[in-house]
Amino acid sequence: MNLKMIKGWMKDNKEATVTIFAYLCVLIYSPSLFLDSLRIISFYFIEMLEILPAIFIIMGLVEVWVSRETILGIFGKGAGIKGRFASVLVGSFSAGPIYAAFPVCYTLLKKGSAVYNIVIILSAWAVVKVPMLIVEAQFMGLSFMGIRYIYTVPAIILIGIITGKVISKEYIVKNSNKEGLLVEKINQVLPGNNCRACGYKSCRYSAEKIAEGDESPNVCVSLDEKAKNSIEELIENSLQ
Repeated sequence: MNLKMIKGWMKDNKEATVTIFAYLCVLIYSPSLFLDSLRIISFYFIEMLEILPAIFIIMGLVEVWVSRETILGIFGKGAGIKGRFASVLVGSFSAGPIYAAFPVCYTLLKKGSAVYNIVIILSAWAVVKVPMLIVEAQFMGLSFMGIRYIYTVPAIILIGIITGKVISKEYIVKNSNKEGLLVEKINQVLPGNNCRACGYKSCRYSAEKIAEGDESPNVCVSLDEKAKNSIEELIENSLQ
């Protein structure tokens, strides 16, 4: 790896570069503190290894088995109060630390969930999980837990609604990665019925292949010429 490649990597991964630099400074200043931080990192790394495989399996199942129409009906913009209630339930009955929620919520977002419902799921996952409420009631008392829950849930819903008005789904996907935005747009044009006539396991996977340039829009036998032209325009615009 030459110097030019290293500079390119540092430019593309600013957060990682700053983190590495900070740890090098700690190593020089206090080797013992550096070793303590490594032990903490190893603890969280092992925890992630125990949890993330199950999360990725759930993501894959949602991607393949749950149709876009189902997600739209439960968590989409048209779901209304039902969607908000479902989001609170999903977050409340979740398992695992909060960072495990982000890949799951991102998958739901790509499948058609509204931004405000994603915010509600994340917030409920963080502060009103049922296992946490049980422990809270044991230590702080049932009244404290109940009052906090009654005030917290409406606040979560309000925060979700406000966030949904301020931040769009396209903004989230775009800031995640440019190719992800293209895949999202192509996936919206595809029929979404996961018929597998294209040879791939889902329309989403087919959209990824089209975005990567491995397939053309013709791979989907259900598309008319207008839809194919629309996808080709999306690809051309992404290259500009």
